[in-house]
Amino acid sequence: MKVFLSFLLIIGLLVGCSSKETDKTVNEKEKVTESQKNDKKETAKETTTTEKTKIEEPKKEEAKKESPSIDTSVFEYAKDVEVTDSRNTTKHINVVVFMSKELSDGQAASHVLNQTYDFIQQADIKGAKTVTMGVMIGDKRVFQYTVDVAKFVPNDKEPMVDVVLAASKVEILTPAVEEFATAFQWKMSK
Repeated sequence: MKVFLSFLLIIGLLVGCSSKETDKTVNEKEKVTESQKNDKKETAKETTTTEKTKIEEPKKEEAKKESPSIDTSVFEYAKDVEVTDSRNTTKHINVVVFMSKELSDGQAASHVLNQTYDFIQQADIKGAKTVTMGVMIGDKRVFQYTVDVAKFVPNDKEPMVDVVLAASKVEILTPAVEEFATAFQWKMSK
């Protein structure tokens, strides 16, 4: 009987040690598996970021190739000029000219109108049927007009402002620009 009990005790110890070893092995395997999952997640994030970069880069290059440069140097009094070239889809160019806050609304509008005379004549806008010109002072749009390029006829005998306005439809004008236009007798069609 003692032998039998000793035998059971030894078997019990072996089973207990074996289950502790199994627990250790399971825990270690779980740690390795968790570590592998984290590595896979990091690799997936890197791959996704890399794929996004690869996808985005050609789009940027294509956009540069599709939209040729439009010279805005005629707007010499401008602080900044933004051009949206939609000739491929709508035969339209949108130009936003940001002027100094030191200018009055009327002065800013006058500068841009005079400079539009040269802007419309440049070869860079070939293919555009219309060009919208927006005049900004700070965050405020003080004047906006759309030039029908086909109606624009350069004429050195007329004031440049009147030549541009004859081919344009005025869409936005602040009271200050309207007052300035009246004082200088601009010929506007609304």
